[in-house]
Amino acid sequence: MERRSLRPPSVRFRRSGLLLFAALGCLGVGISFTGSSSSWWRGLSPRQTRRGAAVDSPPATDTKLYDVLGIGKEASVADIKKAYYRNARDCHPDKHPGNEVMRAKFQEVADAYATLADPVRRQKYDLQGLAGLAFFSNNATRLFGPPPWRVLIGRTDHWLWTEEQAEYMIGLLAASIPNGIAGVTVRSVKLAYDEAYKTRVATLLERVSEEQAKDTVDQLEEFGLAVKAEPIEGERSNEQETPIQHFRRIQRELGEASETLRRISQEIRPDDINKGDDSEFDRYVEMVRHLRSELRAAAKGLEEHKQRKATESTEVSNGVRANGVPVPR
Repeated sequence: MERRSLRPPSVRFRRSGLLLFAALGCLGVGISFTGSSSSWWRGLSPRQTRRGAAVDSPPATDTKLYDVLGIGKEASVADIKKAYYRNARDCHPDKHPGNEVMRAKFQEVADAYATLADPVRRQKYDLQGLAGLAFFSNNATRLFGPPPWRVLIGRTDHWLWTEEQAEYMIGLLAASIPNGIAGVTVRSVKLAYDEAYKTRVATLLERVSEEQAKDTVDQLEEFGLAVKAEPIEGERSNEQETPIQHFRRIQRELGEASETLRRISQEIRPDDINKGDDSEFDRYVEMVRHLRSELRAAAKGLEEHKQRKATESTEVSNGVRANGVPVPR
């Protein structure tokens, strides 16, 4: 009696194909799917996939996103970031209120940055163009980031501004500042105090977040001191981040968003699914997707920064740059 395989024809075909590839590999026959070596299958007509759909030819090189930012295809993540903020600042909706063309341009610039800064999405775009990218809606306003803030202190007739209370006042100012702000020391606080004592107004904190600035103001106002928090217009806090600061911030935000998503998913009940009331869940799913992409971009930027620093260190030790120009001593 003839024995017949119980596997479907498609499974038997795939298994046969794998065996063929394995056999060719054992015989040392190299198989390539790129360049001229892939011409062995080009004669097949029609060229079809396993499901019968025609395979399109690779698209022509798409440079639209590079053109939007005004950069070349060899641009580094640092170059992409600089180009993004330069273009986004020019077409920001706050600068052009009510102008829908500029609003669309602002979104276009954000989409270009989000794709080209992420090494995974950039590779897909370079290989397949826009058609190869999954839909990815970016929050352009969040990506552009908020402006940095500063805190100003002013000398008044308050009794704490007397010379006898100088040491106590400096300690009070230092204790009112939230922990973890880079560059803030007792010495920097003393310098701000001395300047305010002489000129009546000084900057206590420079380039901090809105939350940090307002927390400091709330603490000092309880003592009746003249203090003010204000944004630094024309700048963006994310723009001036170092690569390691950028990486750590996105890493932290991704952790917070992932934890929130986990909590929301645990609280979802079957009735909520039937009602379709999952807008908050969808919002955090989208946020986590964006932050994962941003983290890949931050990691790539940090890697490029380390490589650049290593190259500069080697050039200094050798006394000459890669282009042959001597390093100034």
